[in-house]
This record gives sequence, C-alpha cells and structure tokens, in this order.
Amino acid sequence: MSCAVAVGRFDGVHRGHQFLLAEARQRAAGLPVVAYTFPPRGPSLLTLPAKVRLLRDHADEVVVAPWERIQDLSAEEFVGEELVARLGATVAVVGPDHRFGRDRAGDVATLQRLASPLNLAVHVVAPWRWEGEVVSAGRIRDLIARGEVDQAALLLGRPAWLAGSPTSGVKLARRLGYPTVNLDLAPELVRPRRGVYAAWVQWSLGESKALFYIGDRPTFPGLSPSAEVHLFTPPHGEVVGSVEVHLLSFLRPDERFADEKALARAIAQDRLRGEQILAGMHPPPRLLREAELRAPGAGL
Repeated sequence: MSCAVAVGRFDGVHRGHQFLLAEARQRAAGLPVVAYTFPPRGPSLLTLPAKVRLLRDHADEVVVAPWERIQDLSAEEFVGEELVARLGATVAVVGPDHRFGRDRAGDVATLQRLASPLNLAVHVVAPWRWEGEVVSAGRIRDLIARGEVDQAALLLGRPAWLAGSPTSGVKLARRLGYPTVNLDLAPELVRPRRGVYAAWVQWSLGESKALFYIGDRPTFPGLSPSAEVHLFTPPHGEVVGSVEVHLLSFLRPDERFADEKALARAIAQDRLRGEQILAGMHPPPRLLREAELRAPGAGL
C-alpha cells in the first residue's frame, strides 16, 4: 500500500516536528501518513513510548526502526529497501538537514537523486521558526538544561516532561514536614537544571500540583543526589507505576542551607510560589497510556 513517509528522530515532537507532519499530511494527497522514527539516543526530551504516543496525534501510523537493523544500511539501501520496498512510500517528507544511511552519508540531495528512478516524490520542508529562530530539539534540550522550562514549553507546545518510577528514600522530606515521592528518572531523558520547579505530576491513580526537586541535597553532604516530588494533594494510597512530571516553572537553584529549619522555611516559600503559579491551571495531557502508567517501570 502506498503511503507518505515523514522521516526524523522527532525528539520532543515539538512544534517544528508538528509543522513537518502537517506538511506531510498536505503532500500526501489522501495517502496515509507514516511517521518513521528511531529509539532515543543520548539525552532526549521523551521516552520512546511518549514519543510514539505524541506522533500518533499527527500520523496514521508510527514505525520505529531499531538502530541495529538500519545503522549499517547504505544510503541507497535505506531509500530503496526501507522507504520504498518495506513501507511502500511514494512520498517522502524531510527537513533540510536530514541525514541518513551508514555514517550519515546521505543528505537531501542524495535522497532526491535516489528517489527519481524509484518514483518517490521528495518534499523538503523548511524549518519552523519561533521569534525568528529555528526550533530544534537541541535548542529545547539546552533550554531545559538551563532551567528555562517556560521557554522550552513555547517551542514544544506543551510543558517540558520527565518520567520516572517511585523509589525508596531516607524520609528526610517527611521529617521536614514536606513528604515527597522519590523518583528513579528514565536514564535517557535530558536532566533539567538542578533546583526546585513548580510542576504537575501524574500517575496511574491520580495527579497533583507539586514541587519537583532535582539536585545534590547540599544541606546534607552525606546524602546522594535525588529527584523527588512534593504533591500538594496527598495521594490516596501509594504512588505506583510510572510517574509523569510536567515542569512548569523554575523556582530557585539548588542551595545549601544552614540547617533543617532554614531548609524547611525555604520549602514553605517554594510551595507558596508554586501554588500561586499553578492556580487555575488545567492538567496537561498525559503522555503515557494507561497500561504504561500502571506497569512498574513502563514507559522508561
């Protein structure tokens, strides 16, 4: 069956990707649109299940090509065997910087040259810009690493996102009067700047406005670094399965305080600011399906 294929890493499925997929829909002229992508490599904006979930909002089918199957294909093999023979592509839609084939040897000019004898129409989509600058996953990853999650959200079209599984802690936050759920974050996800954030947290049985902390716990140098959430609405029962954290605003950097009382006072101020920022805000859409949320470690 013929189809139009949009090819890319699609990390974040940000507004630029959404624009490319909309162009693919237009160029498809009634053909089904296939988003052809790859598992995350290196620091990423999404886990694979979350990426697939978002891509399905913009494509009729999502194909995830395992790296081990395609990384040694030549440019000619990738176009002829993957796009045309395997997928049945008659239309290919890519960005201007698209590279493919072994050692990333193929570029847009290569694709256009190889496509002609295969009756494959190639459409190159200009990058989408925000305030004059190209929107890219690399730019968004840099914003998140600097704690500029509000700016990242403008480029993503949704809040910056993390996912993790609950893990045991030392109950320090409970002693301070602000109990938290400690998280083992998905290793492939880019880490935000260390500090405290206003966030929205979701899990299989509930959701809550929250504070998110990631850092070295410098007030307690004997403790290991942690990532944890303080839920404004106490959960009914344990928080289990995968936990989604939507980062909405950076509140302050990781700091060392004189003692536990000083830290508790700072957390009280964090919570007050968080409540003000999140007041009246609607829950962001979940990025993981129900089955992924319920399964321990799913979606990570």
